[in-house]
Amino acid sequence: MAKQVKIKDIARMAGVSAGTVDRILHNRGNVSPKSREAVERILAQVDYKFNIHTSAVSFRKQCNISICIPTCEDGEYWGTVKKGVEHALEEFSDINIYCEYYFYNQFDIYSYRNAFEDMIRHHSDGVIIGPTFEEDTIRLCKELDKEGTPYVFVDAIMDQTSPYETFTTDQYTCGYLLGKLLDLITPDDASLAIFKIERIGNQSSSNSLKRQKGFEDYMNDSGKNEKLIEASLSITNSDDTERTLISFLNSHPDTKGLAVLNSRGYILADILHKNGIDEVKVMSFDLTDKNINHLQNGQISVLLCQKPELQGFNAIKSIINKLLYNSPADIVHHFIPIDIVFKENLPYYKEI
Repeated sequence: MAKQVKIKDIARMAGVSAGTVDRILHNRGNVSPKSREAVERILAQVDYKFNIHTSAVSFRKQCNISICIPTCEDGEYWGTVKKGVEHALEEFSDINIYCEYYFYNQFDIYSYRNAFEDMIRHHSDGVIIGPTFEEDTIRLCKELDKEGTPYVFVDAIMDQTSPYETFTTDQYTCGYLLGKLLDLITPDDASLAIFKIERIGNQSSSNSLKRQKGFEDYMNDSGKNEKLIEASLSITNSDDTERTLISFLNSHPDTKGLAVLNSRGYILADILHKNGIDEVKVMSFDLTDKNINHLQNGQISVLLCQKPELQGFNAIKSIINKLLYNSPADIVHHFIPIDIVFKENLPYYKEI
């Protein structure tokens, strides 16, 4: 087997320093045209195959990355984010990367706080966070900032924080679209209800608040704010959830559209299907397995989808890029396009 040509060998043959070769391979500039020409000529002669990942981490034994996201299963929203992370890691199989997950209950602020604090105590090289509760996120990210630990957000933007990059959708626009679409598919004189999922600790998620504001602004802009009803729903006990929803519909018989501000639309659809209520339209978020089932049977009318696998995929690549090359991010907030999925175009998304 031929001896592998190293950067120092390229430097010797080109008559330049190893640092110059490294700058050319990483395209970092500050290289004279003469030196670049000499190095590129040698690279071509030896047919040099540059492994950018291995080169960048040759000085370190292991990259330790912590990932703090809600507890999830395959087929759920956060399970798909995790799937994206795992797919991206396959591209970095030649690097010694260790990822540890810190899961929390996204409907419990205390669970979120405990998982986040536990993660901070482990002092990893870099962090990926699926932030839910704004005040705690701001406070805890200040701890990461003090330690100099870079972090990337998925799914949400948080003010007063300093992530390396964020991958999410525009939550306000999601809410505005939710209102507009639900209005379009329901009778003109119908009332529309926003259902928020109750959370332990009496704090709404940052995303839910932004989506709610977008929905409310659409209703106000269209002159239909008097037709908007806001309600909350606990999902800790299925029997209580069913009684609450049926009681609400009996008390508000003009309500023909239900908007769920997260991926739990299937819970309302389950109840409507069980009780034979098919005249009430449901809209929700994300192509989770349970939502897809109800989109197919017509109990859910439309889903707004945020490409969670792509968010997870981009997030892990981002934090690895930061750890390997310490390069500044060109754009801090990356907004993922919002997909509007009906039953009719669902087949084109089934493999995503």
